[in-house]
Amino acid sequence: MSQYDYLQRFVRSRPVRLALALTLIAVGGWAFFPYLAYRVAPSAFVNAELVRVAAPMSGRLTRDLPSKGYFINDAANVPLIAALSPDRRHYFDLERQHAVAKDRAELARRQLAEITDVDRELIARTEAYRNGMIQRLAQEFKETTAERTGCLAEVQQRREVGSRMEQLVKSGTASQIRSAEASASQEAVSTRCEMAAARLLRLQIELDSAKTGVFLRDGANDVPYSQQQRDRLVLRRQDLEAQVLEEGSRSTRIAAEITEERERLDRLSHVDLFMPASHVVWAVAASPGSTVTEGQTLLDLASCERRFVAVELPEREFEQTKPGDAAAVRLIGSEEWHQGIVRQVRGSAARTDDRLLAAQVPTPTPGSVTVEVELPELEASSQQNSFCNIGRLAEVRFARRLGYVEHLRLMFGRLMSRKSEIAANAPTSK
Repeated sequence: MSQYDYLQRFVRSRPVRLALALTLIAVGGWAFFPYLAYRVAPSAFVNAELVRVAAPMSGRLTRDLPSKGYFINDAANVPLIAALSPDRRHYFDLERQHAVAKDRAELARRQLAEITDVDRELIARTEAYRNGMIQRLAQEFKETTAERTGCLAEVQQRREVGSRMEQLVKSGTASQIRSAEASASQEAVSTRCEMAAARLLRLQIELDSAKTGVFLRDGANDVPYSQQQRDRLVLRRQDLEAQVLEEGSRSTRIAAEITEERERLDRLSHVDLFMPASHVVWAVAASPGSTVTEGQTLLDLASCERRFVAVELPEREFEQTKPGDAAAVRLIGSEEWHQGIVRQVRGSAARTDDRLLAAQVPTPTPGSVTVEVELPELEASSQQNSFCNIGRLAEVRFARRLGYVEHLRLMFGRLMSRKSEIAANAPTSK
């Protein structure tokens, strides 16, 4: 018997056919089992929200712009845009005002210094005038005192002469006229002595007043010209001191404004981009080093931390799927299953999702619901150079809430209900 006959007899043998039948039944049961224990959604895909970066101002884009697919491990600030010609007119105007305020304050200080020097000279002149006036009045007081002393001596002499003339007139030796002339001379000298006494009193008053700084001479004010100039300089000094304070305060305020303006210009002269961690550069809409305008789209960043899988399930599964339920997710082409969490369920009649997403979300078909399952964060090494697996197809399994027997009973009930509907709708034969 040939080898072919032995092979044919082996294949046609009963044990081999039974083993093959059992194997096919086991394979079919194994393939059908997930649909009994889980609700399987094979048409899912990985998606993520995008962060769109637009130019906040016009300028030149940096040449170190991250390329498409670049994965951001750690958050950092990177230069983004440099201004071409920032407006510095307000800054220059503040600089001019600050310089003017400083010059005016410095000028006022120099004037105060000059006034101090002039005031020192006027003090010396006033003191010299006062001392000279006191010495002059003292000298006049001495002269008047001497004049009064001589006048009193002459009055005494005139009195003695008058007494003798009266005796001569009584004896008939001298005439009456000579006696009258002697009396008149005596009266004149007495009057001159009284005038000297009055002048002494006036000089004493002027001397006492001059010692206090007030001068009472005719044709002069209460103080000399030097003191009057000092009084004017006091008023001028007060004005200059107020001006120094005002200009100093203005200079300080303008200096603070200049610092703020410089910081503002520094902020406006360039813009730094905050690159959040665990994001991937999904799209680059501008060329590095090019000129961009305000509002122009530059980058799209996809969040690798908040990836999700969009799944379509029949509408009848709406009550069986709740936010927070667990779901098993396997990317097509991978044997590893990941544990996901349902974060939202949206009906078919809900509005179209208007979020900025990396992958296109299909419009839900009538009679279906859209379930979003949040994926766990992958390791950084597996996210690099793969766009965080965004856009890949995935298989999602949801654990059934009912037991296996209950599922069979439910499926059998649905089958019988469907058979009854078909029988009822079938045309009756005559």
